[in-house]
Amino acid sequence: MDALKEIDFRLLLEQLPAIVWATDRDLCFHYARGAGLVALGLGADEVVGLSLSDYLGTRDPDDPTLAAHRAALDGVPAVYELRHEGRVYQVHVEPWRAGSAGIVGVLGVALDITRRAHAEAALLRSERTLAEFFENAETELFENAVIGLHWIGADGTILRANQAELDLLGYAVEEYVGHHIAEFHVDPELVTEILARLGRGETVDAWEARMRARDGSIKDVLISSNALWEDGHFVRTRGFTRDITDRRRMEEARRQAELQQHVASLAHAAAHEINNPLAVIYGQLDLIARTAAPETKPRLDASREAIARIAEILDRMNSLARLKLSQDWPADLPPMLDLKASSAADAGTSR
Repeated sequence: MDALKEIDFRLLLEQLPAIVWATDRDLCFHYARGAGLVALGLGADEVVGLSLSDYLGTRDPDDPTLAAHRAALDGVPAVYELRHEGRVYQVHVEPWRAGSAGIVGVLGVALDITRRAHAEAALLRSERTLAEFFENAETELFENAVIGLHWIGADGTILRANQAELDLLGYAVEEYVGHHIAEFHVDPELVTEILARLGRGETVDAWEARMRARDGSIKDVLISSNALWEDGHFVRTRGFTRDITDRRRMEEARRQAELQQHVASLAHAAAHEINNPLAVIYGQLDLIARTAAPETKPRLDASREAIARIAEILDRMNSLARLKLSQDWPADLPPMLDLKASSAADAGTSR
């Protein structure tokens, strides 16, 4: 049975991709077996009698193999990875103890992990390539996106902005990046509110804001943003800026058109309601004039002139009601109906 075990152990060493060896205290090989020797072009026990330094071709005390063997002679085992003659090994060395004689040498086992090491290296290269790909893709997407993109630090400083955002506002990179975002907002308190919400972990979606362009014009924009957190710390925001200036102008034009239509309808209704009783008043004045004393004639004439002026206003109100929305306001509107003039006057008063 002992002979069978010995045969089985030798067969095992001949098939395992490993090398087993033993050295004396002078680090001269006393034993060397294993299928892994074939990859090194060595036969069983071929290196017996050869010193480890001579085999490695170095006496450098910092060489990892020599250092590990010397440590084992001092009773300290070691595990390390060794690259030797194009192969990669996982090496385990232990003190060789012989009872009362103490440590008489070093026992070593080296497993050939070349394939695994190459696979891991290939995987690492693949991961690096993939990481570079995504980094480049992110940069490409950020810089060439047709919508404005920006990164803003927790303190409100603009860290990065793409060309679309710079073009939207007309600034050069150095005029925008590195500045506080509030410098470019008409309502800086809105920036404070957005940063506060992001700092609480909220997401800001489609917030309306007004931003000041380099030429002094005001841009109406929608801002959407969320925050990047690392280890519980607010690092920066990631945001979109969409220009809705033209949309706002169209909405204002539509509002003005609806207002014109409303005023025209009101003018038409008012003219209709006033015109009939006005005709009655005019007829009654004619009847009164037939029997009135001569001294009342100036008063009657003044009343007729007033009625004529009212009739003229009513006629113009009817003309306003017939205006098409595509036409501009007439220049000779009565002050009471000229909404543009009254709006401008109200604005001037409010200032």
